[in-house]
Amino acid sequence: MSNTSIININNQEVIFENKDEQVFCTSLDVAKVFGKQHKDILEIIRSKIRNKEIQNFNGRNFSPVKYRDAKGEMRPAYQLTKDGFSFIAMGLTGRKADKFKIAFINAFNEMERIIKNQYTPKLENYNKYKIPNTPYKENIIKAIMQTEQNRNCEFEELIAYEIKEIYKDNKSHIEQKINFKVKGLI
Repeated sequence: MSNTSIININNQEVIFENKDEQVFCTSLDVAKVFGKQHKDILEIIRSKIRNKEIQNFNGRNFSPVKYRDAKGEMRPAYQLTKDGFSFIAMGLTGRKADKFKIAFINAFNEMERIIKNQYTPKLENYNKYKIPNTPYKENIIKAIMQTEQNRNCEFEELIAYEIKEIYKDNKSHIEQKINFKVKGLI
């Protein structure tokens, strides 16, 4: 799932995209706000990507994308996570640059707060489900709430759950199996 928000930084509209609970901006936005040529921002990013010692960081924080320029031609750009932005912004100096860095970081934080509030089940729902205290309690409740909504049913009782974190190819993801009873259609 993906959605976008526009936040004004330095009188420039910056599009922040939320994909899978991760927030991104683009190299175009960074260039626009900092008053730099996009090719210069691309070169900063590419110089970081060429550094093999930080390859894992780069893969997670800089994603190549394309955009259509004013002439209608496809051009390269990068999507940047908050960490990716922070990393390249370290090289942009000056008082105005510091002000823009803080504005970007605040915008990333605001988007993350919005996402967290959007996807986090409300505390009052925890009691309704009677889920045991576990580090994955929130994941279990999210799965139950999603099932209730998708299947138009109501949770009755948790039977069993299995949650495991899998790390492979420098990426980590959670697999979960949750078994619970539901009451028929609401």
